[in-house]
Amino acid sequence: MGGIIVMYEELYRPLPDVNAYLERLNISKGDVCDEAYLDALVTAHQCEIPFENMDVMKKRTISLAVEDLFDKIIRRKRGGYCFELNSLFCHLLKALGFEAHGCRSRILRGKDYLPPVLHRGNLVYLDDGVYYCDVGYGGPQPGASVKIEDGYEKNIAGRTFRMKKADEYWWTLCRRLEDEWEEVMQFTVMNQAEVDFVPINFYCSTHPDSVFVQRYMLNRRLKNGSISLIEDLFAKTVDGVHTEEKVTSRERFCQLVETEFGIPDARSIL
Repeated sequence: MGGIIVMYEELYRPLPDVNAYLERLNISKGDVCDEAYLDALVTAHQCEIPFENMDVMKKRTISLAVEDLFDKIIRRKRGGYCFELNSLFCHLLKALGFEAHGCRSRILRGKDYLPPVLHRGNLVYLDDGVYYCDVGYGGPQPGASVKIEDGYEKNIAGRTFRMKKADEYWWTLCRRLEDEWEEVMQFTVMNQAEVDFVPINFYCSTHPDSVFVQRYMLNRRLKNGSISLIEDLFAKTVDGVHTEEKVTSRERFCQLVETEFGIPDARSIL
């Protein structure tokens, strides 16, 4: 393991500035590393830092080096996709005193087949057990942590999530949809090293079959709803009221990126 860390040392360096990260999240440092503070961090991250794949769409290299992630997401106030957001968030959790590790995940939502492992989540170890948390998936992800315990349910922002043991290796995260449960994603509780995500990140950011290279995808949680910009459709839900807008110009697209997702100077990115 020592040889791997030396070879990929840029993936394991400490955060350049923990306080700047917390300021980006508009949250203060907690007194204890418990479930309540973890949930507050997850919610703040989803609200303040958007999911976005603009660099992937522009065929830019997606670096997982800590310095590069920090510069992009914290200093330049960008977003990122799962391998970027969940990686940097894991480093923040460790810097704050949590025991946290990445884990392999697969997205089940909307699929009638077994998809490949192309997602990263995080495992966080608290006094009463292990919790799954995710700041890099978008709308279907829970806005807080969920305990990894068979049958465990948690109401988060008006939506109920359930954890289900699928088999010896996999756990399934489900969410309640009126009269049925929707399987959202599946993950393992085997801790993964940062280097394990390098090849998956490369596939997702370059392969023509990857959904991330096929269309622009941005989303962000709001305290009372959510927003998304998928290809040329901007959608916004606030207090249960849903509106949609067809985006017909590059100028309008850039304006939405800046005003709704808080990403400055969108024209230089796109």
